[in-house]
Amino acid sequence: MGKKRHIKFWKYFNEWVETYKVGQVRDVTLDKYWLVGKKIKELAPDLDLGNITRMDVQHLVNRYGETHELPTVRDFLHHIEAPLRDAVYEGWIPKDPTYKVRPTSKKKHKVTRAKWLEMDQAQKLEKILKNSDEVSATMFDFDLRTGLRFAELLGLTPKDVDLRNLTIYVNKTWDYKKNNDFAPCKNKYSNRVLKIDWQAMTELQRVMSGCPPDEPIFVKALSNEVANSDDFRTKIPEGQRYCNIYNSTLNQRLASFCKQAEVPRISIHSLRHTHASLLISAGVSIQSVAKRLGHGNTETTQRTYIHLLDELAMKDDNKMLTVLTSLGA
Repeated sequence: MGKKRHIKFWKYFNEWVETYKVGQVRDVTLDKYWLVGKKIKELAPDLDLGNITRMDVQHLVNRYGETHELPTVRDFLHHIEAPLRDAVYEGWIPKDPTYKVRPTSKKKHKVTRAKWLEMDQAQKLEKILKNSDEVSATMFDFDLRTGLRFAELLGLTPKDVDLRNLTIYVNKTWDYKKNNDFAPCKNKYSNRVLKIDWQAMTELQRVMSGCPPDEPIFVKALSNEVANSDDFRTKIPEGQRYCNIYNSTLNQRLASFCKQAEVPRISIHSLRHTHASLLISAGVSIQSVAKRLGHGNTETTQRTYIHLLDELAMKDDNKMLTVLTSLGA
């Protein structure tokens, strides 16, 4: 084992982010890391890396959970796990101090939207989306069928679409929050090739009709829709090529479709969760789902869909018992 490294944990965390995340992830993701570093300094300014223990990490997480809801605490813990495990690898601390640390929260979580839809609910929503001629409806349906991140969905261009092989290439995103232009994917694992079903391809082919090879398919379609609208509030700002896209506005539109379908209200990101949950429930391997979602490893996928995996494990147990019982029949 190497020599312990005595440095304030918050300083080490920021150093780690500077080394391994700057230039490697999108600005929005990087901002989250900087916020976590700021919070560590606020909650545990004197915590020393070389002397850090599991109890220290649990106390840190508990303190964070006093003012944050459980999903946010899980995200906080996730952000500090990798740098601490790297410190173990370097020999600066003897054991992984995040081992069996659990996210806790004293702040009651207000569920305003469902995390995902069940199969029958997804089918009801899909029918409503199919009956609408709005670009947003087609976009929501396509996301339900592909599981793309919202920015990845907006970043698709005709050049990324292989009609013959029912394939799309995910290699960039659309920076709708700041620059209204193309941006890199979240990380290197997000660059991927996806097989899509023929219905999804048919929808995509219709929307990208007339779209130049290097232009964003859905952004251009939404902009065309705005340009032809009589609503003065939705006009494209002067000097801009495309309309401004707001996640909140589209979430409201999706909520309206959910209401029509008489299913729980979900967000655009929940379409991605629904896509993954349907695949997992159908028995698709966690490795394949993780790869399709663009996750760097299966840990993120397992953590998000743990209850579905537990349900599948119970079904597998029943199958095994049935097989073993039949031996004596």
